[in-house]
Amino acid sequence: MTSPGRPVPFGFVVHPPTLRHVRKAIPAMRFVPDGLVMSLIRHQKPYLISRVRRIGSILGHEVQGFFVVCPLLPKQMLELETESVIERIVGAGKIAERLGAKVLGLGGYTSIVGDKGIKVASRLNIAVTSGSAMTAWSAVEAIRRLAVRRGVDPARSTLAVIGASGSIGSLCTKVLASSVRKVVINARHQDRLERLRVQLAASCPTEVRVEMDAHKAVAESDFIITTTSAPDALFSAEELRPGSIVADVSVPKNISKVEHSRNDVTVVDGGRVKLPGHPEFSVDIGLSRGVVYACMAETMALALEGRLENFSLGDNISPDKVEEIGRIGQKHGFEVWLGDGAGAEVKEEGQ
Repeated sequence: MTSPGRPVPFGFVVHPPTLRHVRKAIPAMRFVPDGLVMSLIRHQKPYLISRVRRIGSILGHEVQGFFVVCPLLPKQMLELETESVIERIVGAGKIAERLGAKVLGLGGYTSIVGDKGIKVASRLNIAVTSGSAMTAWSAVEAIRRLAVRRGVDPARSTLAVIGASGSIGSLCTKVLASSVRKVVINARHQDRLERLRVQLAASCPTEVRVEMDAHKAVAESDFIITTTSAPDALFSAEELRPGSIVADVSVPKNISKVEHSRNDVTVVDGGRVKLPGHPEFSVDIGLSRGVVYACMAETMALALEGRLENFSLGDNISPDKVEEIGRIGQKHGFEVWLGDGAGAEVKEEGQ
């Protein structure tokens, strides 16, 4: 493990997830047709949207940071010429650099483009991270804690990971596989799932099965982690096995929060971390006070630790990084968000 250094400022790249968010940020766009809005933001330069202050540690340190907008929608980042998108993300990173940031986090779809952050990092003079390690840790830790709370023995339980071939899904699978009785992995690409199954078979004795029907995977599992980028909900809570625990890391969420009569399943909005102290943001990030997305928290934890390295980039992130970033975060007082009171953005269905 790299030795900690002195706390440093950080930067974090964000982007508008939908046209609604663009219009909220720029009221003049409210009555502009969708196509024209998309054309305008396609040529808009990155800009600073928020200074972040009082990101503290229980050890007494504090860091400040900067949120910089890459003004492209997810659809544009996936469909526009890759090089032009990378240039825009790098432009956002350079703004953070000029402001004094030493560690840069890539939020949302900015962490996917360019070999999942590798190409962006190669063009900047500061450390870059995707936040995938702490996002995976937040889901894994939520499952672990809720299993204890519910009295569920992982060694007798089945884990399903939906979106298991992606960076976060595969990390969650690798970290938890050895502690459960059986693992069911699901994603769109069967060849990638088979490769993951072979990797797991070589590293732990747990039974691992590929299941291409996500509904079947969910129905047979006690623990479920969802990490897809599906635009709509994939399941309703009615499909869940009695007593099941779900960490839904996907944005938008994979589990529909429809009302029903069940009270025996727990659905957690995963990928969220509670910071210590009283952090100050000049923009509303849409979460409870003091709570941030895990990808942001990873960047903040690395800044507090003074870890000036590209921590989690690309597809081949070591599972050890997941446990390591969890230890770093907890050392500074970061905790997986288990909701206002008892549980993580937990919805006890039927209440």
